[in-house]
Amino acid sequence: MDFLAQISFQSEEERCEILQRGLAAHQRGEIPQKALALGQKYRKQIESPNDPNVEIRFVSDEVGHGVFANGVIKKGSFIGEYTGIVRENRRIYFAPLNNYCYEYPIADRLGRSYVIDATSGNFTRFINHSYCPNLKPHYAFIDGFYHCIFIALKEIRKGEQLCYDYGRNYWIVRGAPVNLM
Repeated sequence: MDFLAQISFQSEEERCEILQRGLAAHQRGEIPQKALALGQKYRKQIESPNDPNVEIRFVSDEVGHGVFANGVIKKGSFIGEYTGIVRENRRIYFAPLNNYCYEYPIADRLGRSYVIDATSGNFTRFINHSYCPNLKPHYAFIDGFYHCIFIALKEIRKGEQLCYDYGRNYWIVRGAPVNLM
């Protein structure tokens, strides 16, 4: 796996196109207030990522790896950004099925959302699914770009696995998830 501390783009052309679309949406007042507020609140952590007090551990053959707290994480803590390569969401990327894509909420010329492909990414790609999550993903908006970030929903104990609810759509083309929590 290639490590990416911050989101990257398939090409400079796509980066510029996404930036223009993001800035235009902002000018039209289409960026949710919550995304703007989260961008202001977590700008420093997003722009200068630090490794949180977590570790990646093997969970099982069925699940693979997971992310675990090395110490207590307080409710409301910024955990990290889901990083990867922002690219068009095209069918050619689904063979084989890519389990590391997260929707990027800017539409391309055809009206399809881009995706963040964390095949190259950071530790957040190893955060597993749970129907009883301790993290929640949010979008933060900074200077024309969205950033998918994770915030602790509750206090997370040392040794506890970090999880979020992937949502129903993720499981449509996959089997039922393993219940972790």
